[in-house]
Amino acid sequence: MAVLLGVSCLALAAPAVAADTPVYAAPADWVAQRAGPLPQGDAATPWLLSDSQVLIEADKRSTFSDHAFRIQSADALRNWDDLQFVWHPDRDDLIVHKIQIIRGGETIDLLGQGLKLTVLRREKDFEQKTIDGLLTGTASIEDLRVGDIVRFSATVVERSDVLAGNSEAMVDVEAKPASIAQGSVRILWPQGLPIQWKAFGKGIAPVEADQGRYHVLTQAEPIIKQDEMPEDAPVRYQRPPGLEFSTFASWSDLSRTTAPLYATAGTIAEGGTLAAAVDRIAKTSSDPKTRTAAALALVQNEIRYLYNGLAKGNYVPQTPEQTWTLRYGDCKAKTMLLLAVLDRLGIAAQPALVSSQLGGLLPTRLPALGAFDHVVVQARIDGTDYWLDGTTAGTHIADLADVPPFGFVLPIAASGHDLLPLPLRQPARPDFAMHVSYDQSAGLALPPLFELSFTMRGELAARFAGMKDQTTPDQLRELTRRALGGFISEGTIHTRSIELDEKAGTATIRASGIGNLPWTRDEPRAYINLDGLVADFEIKADRARAAWRDIPLAGGESSLIVHDFSLKLPPRTGYAMEGDVQADLNIAGFAMRRDAKLVGNRLDQTETIWTTGAEIAANQLPAARAQLAAAKQREFLLRAPEGFPSPAEEIAAAKSEKRLAPLLAAYQKAIDDDPEAVAGYRNRAAFNIEIFDLRAALPDLDQAIRREGDVDTYLSRSSVYSQLGDFDKALADVDDALLLDPGSESALAWKVSTLGEMKRYDEAIALADEQLAIAKDKRGWTTTKADMLGKAGRAEEGVTLLAAALAERPGDAELLNQMCWLKGTRSIQLDTALKDCTRAIELTDSPASVLDSRALVFYRLGRMEEARADLNAALKISPDLPASLFMRAVVRLQGNDREGAQADLALARLQHGRIDAEYAGYGIKP
Repeated sequence: MAVLLGVSCLALAAPAVAADTPVYAAPADWVAQRAGPLPQGDAATPWLLSDSQVLIEADKRSTFSDHAFRIQSADALRNWDDLQFVWHPDRDDLIVHKIQIIRGGETIDLLGQGLKLTVLRREKDFEQKTIDGLLTGTASIEDLRVGDIVRFSATVVERSDVLAGNSEAMVDVEAKPASIAQGSVRILWPQGLPIQWKAFGKGIAPVEADQGRYHVLTQAEPIIKQDEMPEDAPVRYQRPPGLEFSTFASWSDLSRTTAPLYATAGTIAEGGTLAAAVDRIAKTSSDPKTRTAAALALVQNEIRYLYNGLAKGNYVPQTPEQTWTLRYGDCKAKTMLLLAVLDRLGIAAQPALVSSQLGGLLPTRLPALGAFDHVVVQARIDGTDYWLDGTTAGTHIADLADVPPFGFVLPIAASGHDLLPLPLRQPARPDFAMHVSYDQSAGLALPPLFELSFTMRGELAARFAGMKDQTTPDQLRELTRRALGGFISEGTIHTRSIELDEKAGTATIRASGIGNLPWTRDEPRAYINLDGLVADFEIKADRARAAWRDIPLAGGESSLIVHDFSLKLPPRTGYAMEGDVQADLNIAGFAMRRDAKLVGNRLDQTETIWTTGAEIAANQLPAARAQLAAAKQREFLLRAPEGFPSPAEEIAAAKSEKRLAPLLAAYQKAIDDDPEAVAGYRNRAAFNIEIFDLRAALPDLDQAIRREGDVDTYLSRSSVYSQLGDFDKALADVDDALLLDPGSESALAWKVSTLGEMKRYDEAIALADEQLAIAKDKRGWTTTKADMLGKAGRAEEGVTLLAAALAERPGDAELLNQMCWLKGTRSIQLDTALKDCTRAIELTDSPASVLDSRALVFYRLGRMEEARADLNAALKISPDLPASLFMRAVVRLQGNDREGAQADLALARLQHGRIDAEYAGYGIKP
């Protein structure tokens, strides 16, 4: 159990009558002390006892606590911390009643032996601009042993004159599986005090009784385990169990009671510097909205935030003149100053209490100041309410009407006011606006160049403004990577900057680099999904449990995001847009719009997403899901023209037409941007490998390995060396990779392949056998060994090995394909090879490689038309498959199609420089 006494921007204030040193005394007569032996509990309950009692009176609140903790193990002893008692000396008294060690049947009275608390003022939140004045009394217990029980009790007496004779309390109640054996909460108040109380949580049923001059509520702890709630439920469904007490008759009563704290009359001294500052605003403009924006800017920019909880600094704000002189203040001080400034400017305004995190709970709670932790200003201009927060930064006149995410507020007025729900209102400007301009004109198979701007406003923009001149190049590089990395998936930034527009109140991060826009080619016409509205949108709300079926879906914080996207495509005709080119959707609290147009080879698209923050009723979820599913059937796609070149054809054409220079220049910029970073060299090496310029990749792989040689980079260079025919260097690199990770299966498999290329077949087969002996899934090593046996002239052994594996897994398409391939490449058992391939084609979802294998078998059998048909089918699925291109060239030459054969050979050789040597090993030459 815990009584909520937390310090926030708002907290109880009191006259300075309390003490800064603890008092050591017996409990007051209102405390009902527990009699009898302590409960024993078990290993899961180190807290044997946790009793709390709260006395609520008109001018004060007293909280008694009595706890017992058992040191159950050596680990618990090592982790034992000194006892700590926390109180506020400006409003509280701390009375320590007992600190005892119970050892066996003996009770050791540590206070009786002279133990005194050491009093510390820690200010633990000072770095968060908070001075709370809290004191901590610590008790260091000596000679503590495993098995000891530490029992301690104390009372904190809190006083306040801000509540005008009212009282309130909020008490948590522990629920299972809390680690306490036994506990209770006891709340009492004088009979006749008009206390309202309210319980929250399953299983709370306090017993009420009159005892002497007090009315008493008693609740045993822990109560039953609370029902699990979905994480996306509104906050009111996720409140921990507890009790609330208040003497305020209504929220309006609370509003009226606190109104005198924010009276502005006479708070700005005539002739002073504050008055002069306000008058300068008045002379600048007579427009109320302009004046309000200037007043808010004055408070946000000229007064730094510092919470001061000392003396009467909790609920009682500093005067405007004090705040102006000190040049600092918390939410109360800033609100008071802004109210006074607006009053002098003739703008109607009043304060409003808010709960920054739990506003959605307010309608379910009793009226109490403790329900709030923040205060803002409600100004009314031309019939519109404006919610102004002096503690934020960067609020621009265009954004004044934005509604903060507090849910409900309590306006403070002399006449009183009830809770007020905040309206849903779309922001006038986007919180974030992103524009990305891609240039993919070099080819759809190539990465695009991009120019990106990310514009933010408000407090985030103000933070970036503060960082701009203090950020080092390395810090800016990291900041940009973190801020923009999600928008340029696997892209590379080579240039970046932060730009400020003080007039617009925005900050913009600009970046240039090389992006990533992969097109999908599993259909006759390549396409790319550019839908940023519904493609990744999911409604995950789980309401399957019967107890959850009526629980709404929380709306989240309101935001407006605008994404402008442009794409320059290769110069061709026939591009087409599909799906919702124009969209206007409202699904589950999200208002989403799209406007796209395609002119020639340029696409322009604007998407807007407003997260309204509205709750979605549970009975609306099925319709929302249906609406989303229908929208996903209309996702926005851009499709390439019919007959568009394959990736290898595009790359060949780009190299021939010298269209790669801008991309290579961009990769060089990325390296120049941070010459010691390994990423720039790896990325350019990967690009050169992608465009089949292997020799150009080697220097960058060398540089990457010098800086940070990891397994992948060694294997990448090994692969390049292998394709260039330098097998000694390829083997050296794979051995270096295995030094870094001896268990790397990819490195071990590549070593087997490299040894095979070097005709060191016995070593390769021995290594494959070693891995077969220890592998859990033996399929990969089985096919690797079978392939190596074929190269070693032992193809029949390979067939036997694969047959044994297929006996265990008769429907394995991978093993069947390897059997077909082995028989075809070694020209053995061709009659059964066709059956193996056909069976594999029937079983696989990706038949291109199996069709290629069967085509080779047809070729061996002299059935050229069937071989051609399978090769055409394979290339329709995978247009750049080098093996199929090579074999189709061979088949075409058989039919005297020299032009087609040369085109196929050129593409095959571009991608695989050693393909002629590989097929020569099978006895096949074009």
